[in-house]
Amino acid sequence: MRDIILQSGSDLEITNVKNGLYKNQWDESVKTFKIFEDELCFYDNILLRGNKIVIPNKLRKQVLVAAHEGHPGIVSMKERLRAKVWWPKIDKDVEMLVKSCKGCTLVGLPNLPVPMKRRELPAEPWVDIAMDLLGPLPTNDYLLVVIDYYSRYKEIKITKTINSAQIIKYLKEIFSRLGYPVSISADNERQFISEEFKNFCAECDIKLLNSIPYWPQMNGEVERQNRDILKRLRISQLEKKDLKETLYEYLMMYNSTPHSVTGKSPSELFFNRQKRDKIPMLKNMNSKEDYSEIRDRDKLQKEKGKEYGDRKRRAKDSEFIEGDKVYLKNMERTNKLTANFSPTPHVVEKSVGGDITVRNEETGQRLRRNVIHLKKIEGSWNSIRDETTSSSGGLESKDYNEAN
Repeated sequence: MRDIILQSGSDLEITNVKNGLYKNQWDESVKTFKIFEDELCFYDNILLRGNKIVIPNKLRKQVLVAAHEGHPGIVSMKERLRAKVWWPKIDKDVEMLVKSCKGCTLVGLPNLPVPMKRRELPAEPWVDIAMDLLGPLPTNDYLLVVIDYYSRYKEIKITKTINSAQIIKYLKEIFSRLGYPVSISADNERQFISEEFKNFCAECDIKLLNSIPYWPQMNGEVERQNRDILKRLRISQLEKKDLKETLYEYLMMYNSTPHSVTGKSPSELFFNRQKRDKIPMLKNMNSKEDYSEIRDRDKLQKEKGKEYGDRKRRAKDSEFIEGDKVYLKNMERTNKLTANFSPTPHVVEKSVGGDITVRNEETGQRLRRNVIHLKKIEGSWNSIRDETTSSSGGLESKDYNEAN
């Protein structure tokens, strides 16, 4: 209180408020105070707003730091301060301090995801396909799942070997029957990012699209299909059926069942004919349908799903720009006290929607992440030289980035 009394007497802002209250001479610099003129008064040279102390400029940072002890969130810290003190733009100062607190940033929640981007339906079957590896299963087998984005037609291969050479071997067999697609979407499994696999795609003039690391939603079509496959495999295990037989039955059912989005079965869209199965049907060989309604229905259903998903996830457009300093989410947490984000600072080099490329400031390593894996570093940053003694007895210099 002695500091507040002392600083209030020499604070230019408070002096101008006193002139405004007692002499009705309101300086332009204190127009914010004039709005609360009826609530302001002086007591022992301390400016009050109601029963709250108006903190002088030089002491505000000290009060903010004291209020942030225990690391309250923005809302809690505002409520704590509002009960006792006030100054213009106090809420904004609280927000800036909490956002620039390194500890709060590293253990805080991730950013909200960006709004969904729906893939346009390809012009025809087997233009854009997706693939993924599912496993290992109890038999130590893996499933290579390949899906056509247009028809949702699906092929599954069972394998115990999952290196790039084996994946290429299965793809060659599939492509020998169906031809080369224009693009393949896959995740970042080592088999799909190896030089061998990239060379195979380049040789076949296929565009390889790898999803963002740790963001399987980018390859959502095949991820959703994997859930359906796992359901049947679990039932198969309970009923003690053969794995291959179960998969063949599932593929027969799936490829001949009308899809919920297109309204047509995958086989009908892919091969332009209905697949004959055990269910009786009337077949008109001369019937031709206009598939434009399928495209419209596909777009409508995707848009409905996007609106629902964006609303549920509270998605918003990314605000990251080139040059922003960020922390990266810890993808492998060793224990419950591990911070959500790593303290090593990175710099944003490229931002395209939710797809962000960052560079490690210490090593220069470039990484690709989704927006929810990043946390912006608020405040100004300085480079601090820290000299420590090495094991050999000499001095080592290290660079650290700290927020003011």
